[in-house]
Amino acid sequence: MHKEKEVEKTAKKELSQERFSFLAMAEKILMDMSVRSGEIVRRRFGLVSSRGETLEHIGQRYNITRERVRQIIAEAMKNISQKLEHESFLATEEKIIFTIIENGGIIRETDAVEKISYSSDREANAIKFFASCSKKIFTVEEKGVLEKAWVVSRELIPKIKKIILEAERTALKEKKLLSDSEMLDRLAVLLLETSKEEILNFLSVAAKVKKNKFGKWGMIHWMEVSPKGTREKVHLILKEHKKPLHFTEIASLIDEYKLGKRSAHPQTVHNELIKDERFVLVGRGIYALAEWGYFSGTIKDIIEIILQRAARAMKKEEIIAEVLKMRKVKKTTIMINLNNRKFFKKQGDLYSVKK
Repeated sequence: MHKEKEVEKTAKKELSQERFSFLAMAEKILMDMSVRSGEIVRRRFGLVSSRGETLEHIGQRYNITRERVRQIIAEAMKNISQKLEHESFLATEEKIIFTIIENGGIIRETDAVEKISYSSDREANAIKFFASCSKKIFTVEEKGVLEKAWVVSRELIPKIKKIILEAERTALKEKKLLSDSEMLDRLAVLLLETSKEEILNFLSVAAKVKKNKFGKWGMIHWMEVSPKGTREKVHLILKEHKKPLHFTEIASLIDEYKLGKRSAHPQTVHNELIKDERFVLVGRGIYALAEWGYFSGTIKDIIEIILQRAARAMKKEEIIAEVLKMRKVKKTTIMINLNNRKFFKKQGDLYSVKK
């Protein structure tokens, strides 16, 4: 019986959490303001639409100056600050603080909103509104170093910046993508005062060092981190999967890893594969990277190159095995080309290029 009551209590608690609305709490905080002041605050913070309005836009709406709008908002925020110990505000504030602490003491604003509650843009804006009102939550942002983030202790900021700048130097020195373990290994000297988890949390707010869709660190301007065009996305997919893929599979993987805002069209992907020398056709619609040692040409061309590189006559089994490393074709197709006496000659069971 006691166990059943505990289960019921837990269920009710979870239900109440699901129904918790930051927007409703914001309205509760604003309800005793004057109609105009409340409306201006709502518009500025995006509590009535998907995004906040500019001071100028609000001023035009109410036929007042931008400076007057600023003054009204400042007065309103001053009144709100007197309610910071109110039970409703504390409960709301605590949810945000818990999320920040859970993330190692700092979290990108966008990530915080998504983790807490992203049922609508207005709800997300309400979360930002409460964070801006709080005296326990601090917003940090530094162009080129830190993205807009929330912290609960300003003392963390110098440590965070130190780790981010060291990670930047590491990425630029290595000139390649690094996994979590590789990045932590390079930053090992910092582990004396910071845990591995903290380092990775701090790096999540870096402006220039970013993880790509495959969880590897690099500079944000690198193609492997932020691929712009279809060719760059195709290259990244092949490089990460380390094996030849059909163009339709590549298109599906571009969508699966969300490398673009729009769905990748298979024919568009195919067209880009055809036009770029970095990609080599190795089978029907199957492409590999030239950097893997693949090269373009017909099966006849491949056989010629294999024999020339070997600098000796070869058995058909050897030739077939080497061709299959370069092309996904049937053995009979290889033999048809190999038996072309115009290009290849056979002596006993050995084949060579006809001169």
